[in-house]
Amino acid sequence: MNMSTSNVIIAQKINDKAILALSSMIHALFELEYYAIGRLVTKDGKPPLMVLLAPLIETDFECLLEVQLPFAEDTRSYRFPPLDKIVTVSGKVVKEHRNLPSDDLLETMGKYVEDMDLSEFDENGDPFQSLALEDCYSPLVHRIDQAIRWRAVHPTKPLPPVPKVLEKLSHWPEELVKKSHDSLRDLISISAVKKVPPKAKGRKRRREADKPLSGLNVDDLLRGEKRLKISPENPIPEFKQTLANTEDISAISDAVKQMSAIIEDQIRQSLGDINYDRAIEGIGTMREELIAYEEPGLYNDFIRGLKEKLLDDKLGGDRREMWWLIRKSRLGLIDQKALDISDITEEQAREFLSSRPTTV
Repeated sequence: MNMSTSNVIIAQKINDKAILALSSMIHALFELEYYAIGRLVTKDGKPPLMVLLAPLIETDFECLLEVQLPFAEDTRSYRFPPLDKIVTVSGKVVKEHRNLPSDDLLETMGKYVEDMDLSEFDENGDPFQSLALEDCYSPLVHRIDQAIRWRAVHPTKPLPPVPKVLEKLSHWPEELVKKSHDSLRDLISISAVKKVPPKAKGRKRRREADKPLSGLNVDDLLRGEKRLKISPENPIPEFKQTLANTEDISAISDAVKQMSAIIEDQIRQSLGDINYDRAIEGIGTMREELIAYEEPGLYNDFIRGLKEKLLDDKLGGDRREMWWLIRKSRLGLIDQKALDISDITEEQAREFLSSRPTTV
């Protein structure tokens, strides 16, 4: 069944005829223990939906519960490989493999699951759950509700501490933690769990190119000297290629200067806004690449100069619409939120995107 949003269907309170008709249908479905399937079109021009209607009768309330059903075309059948064996291309069945759990791992995992069991036993030896589903509530929702009610009555007093019942639902039960400590330690050891190192920043400049098995680099053989000249006809791919082929900061700075000149020429030679989209794409590429190479200063110097020229009409007349597109595309300064080594704060970045000349 499609896990869609459930809706409640009731009749209009002022329409006695509709109330009687819907009530008759609800009681008929309830007495016969049937569900109804209907077709629903929510709005003109929208595709039809197939829904399941289930009766619900309370003491002073009755309705139909509506849940969307999938069509045959919505059903997706996926095949997954078995978890206990591996079948090779030749049809050979492998029972022991590095991707298959060993007997020791299965046994240790079973022990850990048993130690994490929430079931307990009463004085008669009957099992019961210590954390029943109907007794578990969202601590976040109740804490926010408590804070709102407290602040409405006490606008100046500090918030009260979190109730113990909410703290209990926010942490693992201490008994289970102690009980499962040894089995969890054994599970980590047997499954060879390793800590994943943090994601490295500035990876583009420090990464090593994949070396071919022959030891010969075809690109170097065909290219000869590294290409440092960026042509106005194909600036974005050539800008990326130039950055990828160098680790020298002076070469990166030279590529940025070339790209800056190309973007300014596109704006200066634009008839109306015909070249604005190309310029925006180039600015966005520069920003993304220089964030990846951890060189925010180069981009920030460029965008400061471009803003000054746009607002002072130094690029072929009134180009304030181009500055509006830059603001709309959020292509301002690279701040500390985008790259933590930047010396520009978020407040300075917001101020820069105003139409007024700034001194950021």
